[in-house]
Amino acid sequence: IMRLSDYHYPGPAYSTASYSKPATLLNTLRALLGPETFDPIYRKYIRTWAYKHPKPWDFFNFFATESGRSLDWFWRTWYYETWSLDQAVGAVETGNGGATTITIVDRGWAPMPARVTVTRQNGEKLQLEVPVETWLSGATQADISVPPGSPVVRVEIDPEGGFPDIDRRNNVWEAKSGS
Repeated sequence: IMRLSDYHYPGPAYSTASYSKPATLLNTLRALLGPETFDPIYRKYIRTWAYKHPKPWDFFNFFATESGRSLDWFWRTWYYETWSLDQAVGAVETGNGGATTITIVDRGWAPMPARVTVTRQNGEKLQLEVPVETWLSGATQADISVPPGSPVVRVEIDPEGGFPDIDRRNNVWEAKSGS
C-alpha cells in the first residue's frame, strides 16, 4: 500500500493495492484487536480526524496509542511490504501420558499470532494462541501443548477467517477415523 503507484505493473495490482488490500487490512486489524477494542478506536479516529487531512502514520499512531499495543510489526508487514501469511498445522502428536503436542509452522513472511481452536472427541473446544512475538523472534515453528483429556480430533488455525492466510487448506488437521 505504501509505495508509489508507478511501481505497480499494469493490470490489477494497482486496484488491489488501492482498494481490496486496505479494506482487507482494516478487517485484519479488527480481527487482531477484537471488535470490542477496534470499533470504539475506529469511531474515535473518525471523530478526531473528521474534516482534517490525516497521513497514514496518524492512523498508525492513533491505533497504537489508543489500543496501548505496539503495532509497528503490523504496519510494516501489511502496509510497507508485500509479504504473505501462511500458517499451517505441521503435526499433531499424542504422547503416552495423553498430552498432545501441536506444531504450528509459519511458512510465509508475514507474522501474525496463530489463533488455534482444538476440538476434543467429547466436543470440548480449547482456544490457544502462538503469540506474534514467536514469529518476530525468527522462529518458523512453535509447539502448543494440550493437557491430557479426551482425544484431540480437530485442530484449526484462525477458524473465524480473520487473517489473510494465502493457503487455508493447511490450517486444518483432523484425526483419521479409528485413531
